Amino acid sequence: MAAPIAHIFLAVQMLSGPFKGLYNEREFIIGTSFPDIRYLKVVERTETHFVNVKLEDIIQEKNSFKAGMIFHSFVDEQREAYVVANNLYDKIPKFRFTSQALKFAEDEILKPHFDIAKYVSYFDNILDIEMNYNISEKHIRDWHNFLQGYFNARYTGKDLILKYFDLNEPNAWYIKRLIFSWFFARKMQHVMNDIINDVQMKNLILDFYLNFSAKN
Repeated sequence: MAAPIAHIFLAVQMLSGPFKGLYNEREFIIGTSFPDIRYLKVVERTETHFVNVKLEDIIQEKNSFKAGMIFHSFVDEQREAYVVANNLYDKIPKFRFTSQALKFAEDEILKPHFDIAKYVSYFDNILDIEMNYNISEKHIRDWHNFLQGYFNARYTGKDLILKYFDLNEPNAWYIKRLIFSWFFARKMQHVMNDIINDVQMKNLILDFYLNFSAKN
């Protein structure tokens, strides 16, 4: 699974390439960011994620939000296949949050290549279609607020984990789904730094993200 910035990075790339002129950009981006609201434990993963997604499945969907949701699963599946094929997991120390460390390291690596702040305002308001998933408006707003804080670098992938221990952190609900002890928090920081500073891994990650539209 990709992290929030990576999902939008690829959405923007495809919207200026194979999907150009097909969708409303804001609705597509909100849609592709929506599936991981499941981390709030307010909806089952099967209700927001799909399996065996093909590019044609996205193109055939005319609703921009729904197409974005399908694209989210497409990215997750394509990324996982790439990570496994290139043995990226084998290059990372094994611990409870190996996959989370990799995906948040990817967001950090992508930041210099992408102006994520440009899309923060897209989450100012909730789309009507988001209310169709039997999730409360409050929880949808919480998800939007979390994404805006993350995109605004209020916290980064590196220090996101430390917010778990901040009793005043309003988005602790999300972080608690990921991190459960100080040991794992420190371990995740070290692993992320190792990934970011490993030239071979960094190049492999960038190859996937920077050339995604050309490969699809």
